[in-house]
Parts: sequence; structure tokens; C-alpha cells
Amino acid sequence: MKFPIKKINAAAALLLVAALLQTVAAQVPTRPDPPRLVNDLAGILSPSQVKWLEDSLVRFDRHTSNQVVVVTIDDLGGMDPAEMAYEIGEQWQVGTADDNNGVVVLVKPKKGSSRGQAFIATGYGLEGALPDATCKMIVEREMIPHFKQNDYFGGIRAAVGVICPIAAGEYSKERYEEGSDASAVAGLLGLLGAFAIFFIIVALTRKHGGGNNRNGNSGTFGPGGIFLGGLPFGGIGGGRSHGGSDFGGFGGGGFGGFGGGSFGGGGAGGSW
Repeated sequence: MKFPIKKINAAAALLLVAALLQTVAAQVPTRPDPPRLVNDLAGILSPSQVKWLEDSLVRFDRHTSNQVVVVTIDDLGGMDPAEMAYEIGEQWQVGTADDNNGVVVLVKPKKGSSRGQAFIATGYGLEGALPDATCKMIVEREMIPHFKQNDYFGGIRAAVGVICPIAAGEYSKERYEEGSDASAVAGLLGLLGAFAIFFIIVALTRKHGGGNNRNGNSGTFGPGGIFLGGLPFGGIGGGRSHGGSDFGGFGGGGFGGFGGGSFGGGGAGGSW
């Protein structure tokens, strides 16, 4: 009796692939419901730190449509950090379907004898703005030095402070890669620009006989009323040695949800 060996092998291969996909899916954290941009599954951030990051990244999403997701996780489940970050981006559909402009910042803290690992994965649409070399530099410059001091909030904050202005086109990867001198110049220009905008607004307000802002206070401005460097959450070059945006967290509603973005393998990481 003859058996259709080729058909059996093909069916077995499909079953194996399906089983592997199910295994990977089971290891990837479930997409949060309600949706959140900051998911501290490893418990390495305080509630106030989570809120600060969430508010800041929600505000960034609203003004640019770019979605930066932070995920901390205790166990990679046998996956390497790159694979885990890509799968989170794909399964959660970080970014928009039209622009694929999502970023996943993944952190596995160092605990016991296990090494700490971090990875930045970029969606298709941001691979040009944030190429692998730039992501690698952000991990090594901004994240790992803080993580070695057990300062996870500082490292994540520094990383997104660079990622956001580059993704928004407010700060080029070339200027970031030039190092601290370029950062200082960028920070000074952002500060001068902010002062210029401030004095223009004050002059116009006085010219028209004053007026009240949305807070009901004459001559004052609420959080985010003055944009530094064109961004709604702070200027470029926030005083760190390697640049980026030292932005503050502002409220005003929760995250609206993921938009269907896709990831193609861009990004880089490191360990400590």
C-alpha cells in the first residue's frame, strides 16, 4: 500500500509551523485592555513614573500619530529580545496602518544571575528615521548606563526623550550621532526659540489689550502652552550628555488605542 508521503510531509510541516506560532503567541504578553502605551509587567517603575511616561507618550501620539510603546517584562520565555519586541509590535499592532509608525521599547531587567536586556523595535515607517545603528546608540548611550545603576525610569525616559523628537522629524539621527556638542547647540536653539515665541505672544497679547487664557488667568500660560523645538512636550537637548528631548508629562485623557501598524525587523538592542 502506497502512502502520499509528500502530502503527509507538507501537512506535518504546516502543523509544526502552526504549533510554533501558537507557542510564540502564548509567550507574548496579551495586548492591554484598556490599551496603554506604558506596560510595566516587570514592576520596575513606580505608579507616578508610569503615569508620567504614559501621559507624555499619549500626548506625543496625539500630536504626531507616532506610537511609542514601553514594555518591561521579567521573562522572555526563551525568545530573544528582538523577536519578543517585534512580536509585541505585530500582535499589538503598534502604530497606524497607513504609516506603520510604531516603536516598541522593551526592557527585561537584570535579576539574579540573568542578564538585563533592552531592545528598540521600529515599525516599517520609522526604519529610515530610526535605523538600526541609531537604535543601538540609544540603547547603549541612554538606557544601559542608567540600568546599570538600577535606574530604570531614568533609562527609559532618556531613551524616549531621543526617540520621540527623531521620529517626529524635529531632531535628526545625524545630529544625535554627532554627540554632546551637537546636543548642546540643539538645546540652546530650542531654548532661544521658546523665548522668541514667548515674547511674540506677550507682545501680541499686550497689543490687543490683554486677554485670558484657557485657565482664566490673564497673562499666564498653561502646561504645553509654549512648545519648545516644535514639540508639545519639551525642547531638544534636555541637558543630558547625549541629547534628546527632556519632555514633561501632561494629562488630558487616556490613550485611544493601537492603529494596526506592522513591523519588519528594524531596530537594535543590548545587554548588561
